Amino acid sequence: MTTLLVDTSVLVKWFHSEGESELAEARSIRDATQVGEVQARVIDLALYEMGNVLLRALGWSGSDVADQLEDLVIICGPPLAMAAEWLRQAAELGERHRLTFYDAAWAAAAEGLGISLVSVDAQLLAAGLAESPAAVVQRLRLPR
Repeated sequence: MTTLLVDTSVLVKWFHSEGESELAEARSIRDATQVGEVQARVIDLALYEMGNVLLRALGWSGSDVADQLEDLVIICGPPLAMAAEWLRQAAELGERHRLTFYDAAWAAAAEGLGISLVSVDAQLLAAGLAESPAAVVQRLRLPR
């Protein structure tokens, strides 16, 4: 089974539709995870980023945000904590590619785990540190 690290730019598409690109592909990854064809994992940062997006940017109620975060943990399992070496790698990747430390943390965790990072973040994609949902769906031949 293929394991993927799925960042917040993709995770938000699992729960929100309006104005989102690559929605069908992101949800195809979610659906494949729910039926056991793919294992999607997240780092602990995902809970904070998702909570912030849902609460502040999208204006969801606190109760709805909490429900969605619980669903996220059910789908992806317990979030992974950043290992010390991943933090060092994140700092180096951030400097090298002019990324935020947050984005670099996702890339460093994926590298540390030896798995693909799925993202729609333009800088991560341009740096070759992530795959888009469309590329992952095509590579794994998931239904759209």
